[in-house]
Amino acid sequence: MRRKEFLKSMGFLTFGALFKNSEFKFDHLNFKNFAEEISNLKPENPKFWKLIREQFPIPKDYVYLNTGGLGSSPFVVSHKVKEEMDNLDRYPTPNHDLERWWKVKEKCADVFGCDKEEIALVSCATEGINIVINGLPLKKGDEVILTTHEHVAGNLPLLNRAKRDGIILKTFEPDTKNWNGNLEKIERLINKKTKLIFVSHITCTTGQRLPEKEICKLAKDKGLWVFLDGAQVPGMMPINVREYNCDFYTTSGHKWLLGPKRTGILYVKKENLELIQPLTVGGYSDAGYSIEKNELKFQPSAQRFEYGTQNPALFFGLEAAIDFLNAIGIENVWKHNRILAEAFYQELMKIPNVDVLSPQEEEFRSAMITFKMKNIEYDKIVSYLMEKRIRVRPVTEGNLMAVRVSFHVYNSEMDVAKILNEIKKLAQS
Repeated sequence: MRRKEFLKSMGFLTFGALFKNSEFKFDHLNFKNFAEEISNLKPENPKFWKLIREQFPIPKDYVYLNTGGLGSSPFVVSHKVKEEMDNLDRYPTPNHDLERWWKVKEKCADVFGCDKEEIALVSCATEGINIVINGLPLKKGDEVILTTHEHVAGNLPLLNRAKRDGIILKTFEPDTKNWNGNLEKIERLINKKTKLIFVSHITCTTGQRLPEKEICKLAKDKGLWVFLDGAQVPGMMPINVREYNCDFYTTSGHKWLLGPKRTGILYVKKENLELIQPLTVGGYSDAGYSIEKNELKFQPSAQRFEYGTQNPALFFGLEAAIDFLNAIGIENVWKHNRILAEAFYQELMKIPNVDVLSPQEEEFRSAMITFKMKNIEYDKIVSYLMEKRIRVRPVTEGNLMAVRVSFHVYNSEMDVAKILNEIKKLAQS
């Protein structure tokens, strides 16, 4: 159902039978069967999304709207992890299969739009951020520009580096009314001491997509490094780090990619591999070393940022998650997510006592919409919705004290209808 058709038919709770038992009966754990079934359907067919919804363990009566915090993995992913863990326990080995490891990187590189040699497999976006922020050659007095809406995963590594080495952090409030305003704010903060622009590609606060290409061009024109925190992007929408021309990009596998918890991806542009000093190293980081000769040679790829014994089962699960999303088609995922988010946004704007904080320009809205209410505090909204088995996220970053709603592949028009119905009740209270 397209957005206009959906908005016309907003008799909210008339979608009651949407997720009744599907006519498709097959083993959830067999990805080949799922991929074959999904390939025979068009995304416009409601059966397409019903089939996808059945691949997740989320209870049918539970409306999960916090993928921006933590995604749910489909059965095929959790099964893959368990299968690989069992194999590892049957035939224990302290080493992981490098050939398979590189195949995972190749899949990740396809998601990012880069070469596999530019990919490091990390535990989460937080680790990716720490590798770059701690490894950059920043010295006392060097300045970093960031927004006031960054996640703790970005703020803490930067503050830690500021405390340790005396770098200076300069912030700006994201402009949600005019995307060009963000470029102007960044440019006003740039001076001779500026070295790095660190911003979220999509903010965790209001789901605002910042103008990534324009920010990267501004940075390059000024001779600055630019790091995009992509924790809220891959898996939600298509990306291409080459087109953005950023220096660094990182994400977590456990959000929109629907992968196992404690998986992440770090991109370091080839030209910058020698720029970042690896501060935590171990087996797999090196391409040869000698204690006797006091020699250490790092891997010529981003593998230099990987170290020690891994749990390969988790990353084979991440590979399965990427295959799952590819079977759906990332463009289909993005279109689906946007239809739901836009339907929610448009109807939310009509409800009295509701203040919508997400960007006014549709191009810079994402699958996450944030709001507050004039007559009830944000934490009470979250608690009330939880009582109704609707899971959202409180937003305290940037002192917003608001509520964020995320839409992904396991969500439906009925979920939009349910949460809007409850918000209307709160608005009238």
